[in-house]
Amino acid sequence: MKNTLTLTLLFILYFTASTLGQKNRYVRVFLKNGSVMKGTLLEEQPAVRLEMFDKSILTFLTDEVEKIENEKYVNPNIHYKQKGFVHYTELGPLAMSNRASNGVTTSAFSFQTTNGYKFNQWFYTGLGLGADLYAVQTFVPVVLSIRGDFIQTGDKLPFYFIEGGHGFNATSNDVDSVRFGGGPTMAAGIGLKILFSNNTGFTISAGYRFQRSSVQQLGIEKKEDFNRLTLRAGFSF
Repeated sequence: MKNTLTLTLLFILYFTASTLGQKNRYVRVFLKNGSVMKGTLLEEQPAVRLEMFDKSILTFLTDEVEKIENEKYVNPNIHYKQKGFVHYTELGPLAMSNRASNGVTTSAFSFQTTNGYKFNQWFYTGLGLGADLYAVQTFVPVVLSIRGDFIQTGDKLPFYFIEGGHGFNATSNDVDSVRFGGGPTMAAGIGLKILFSNNTGFTISAGYRFQRSSVQQLGIEKKEDFNRLTLRAGFSF
């Protein structure tokens, strides 16, 4: 489990750095013949070289160019979805120091898929089903998910999420005198959706997750609360 959590964290950090760390300069090139070309500036001297969106390369002599201006990059293949069906599939570690009644540190890994309907930029609701794999217990959360985007322009969309429901305890029990039970679960946080085609994109998010469970032994029931920092990566459309 430790190796899995470490690899997931490294993937999220690498993906975030590689995606957000790109510093391509997107420009408009004004030619002396009146034409205006937009593309990624690869070279300015001794000639101006532009990479177009279709990956073709255009080259202009410096005496053909009147001026070069920075331009906000807009991917023509990206179209923000105002409303309609939305799907999310995400996975990642549930990280935080927390010990069970037997002293075991309960590291965890989470997977969830959510389907629902988007009404507008600020409000999407859907039903989520997943699996939370703790070291000592396993839960199947069924949650109502609410999400919304803070902006609707560009290819990087920050969003919020709030979830609440019930986590059914699916822990395998080999001891007759011990019974495991589920309880309420909730989560909240923020994330970033990075679009690459239409409304399809990668997601990364961080937030807080709570899960309550019960352990009954020899007729005595004890409640246990799992409080976690949730880190997830996935995709949506």
